[in-house]
Amino acid sequence: MSPVILVHHAAGRGTGRPANSLGALRVCLDGRAQAIEVDVQPLADGDFALLHDPLLERATTGHGPVGAATAAQVAGLQLLWKGAPSQERVALLSQVVELVRGLEVPAELQLDLKAHAAAPLTDERLQQLARLIEPLGQRVRVSTIADWALRRLHALAPQVPLGFDPLLYLDVRSDDEEDAPPYRVGAYGYHDEHPLAAVRWGEARSYLALRAEALWQQAPMAGVWYIRASTLARALDDGYDWIAGLHARGALVDAWTLDASEPAQVELARRLVRAGVDRITTNDPPALAQTLRGDVAY
Repeated sequence: MSPVILVHHAAGRGTGRPANSLGALRVCLDGRAQAIEVDVQPLADGDFALLHDPLLERATTGHGPVGAATAAQVAGLQLLWKGAPSQERVALLSQVVELVRGLEVPAELQLDLKAHAAAPLTDERLQQLARLIEPLGQRVRVSTIADWALRRLHALAPQVPLGFDPLLYLDVRSDDEEDAPPYRVGAYGYHDEHPLAAVRWGEARSYLALRAEALWQQAPMAGVWYIRASTLARALDDGYDWIAGLHARGALVDAWTLDASEPAQVELARRLVRAGVDRITTNDPPALAQTLRGDVAY
């Protein structure tokens, strides 16, 4: 069995640099990271910013919607670090491509494409994304919760490797997490607004198998599925092995986000490794690798 790959979340927050910054990315590259994930969202003039939230003030010294700003405008902003302006500027995807294209690492750069109402993922923006990342070929993977955007991107640029996170449709989360669909907890204890979740029709494992089949139809082009670790574990508890189900369809599974600093998360990571998960997204891959030991790599 191949080693479980540990993915550097937002270019590795354990680097001591702001998330999604070029400085953090360089630290990961210097450490020869195999897999690095960063957040991206479209700007007004064709480039993409490495930012997670839809408003500039959430993570930068700027204000207003990210999607309304130009590359020149955001490139002049400082990233916030521990509540204060840092020396790191907002990074652009075009800069990341130039930085990575001549290097042997990472083997895969995951671009987690954010879907925000202020900057819809139109065909034009998806085509711009495909053109920007073309120099990296198969070394880049675009992931998103927006299955509709995945389908369009696949139609426009079928050569781009893709990934899907189904959290808008089926998820396990705490009550204090972000206000996003699905809003309702269904009869089986999952956040799920599908009619199958309205009442208990039968065993939980049968419900989960049916929901997994329906979700597969939404994004069969996704080679990697990014699923919250607690959701994968809850499904195992209920008798459905979602990891094995996706493997049977030829897809890999990434469990997010687990850190060595949390004992419960370490135990969950061990359990999912035993269950056959292919990747684990973590804020500090070296720390988690040292804790797990064995068949993991970063």
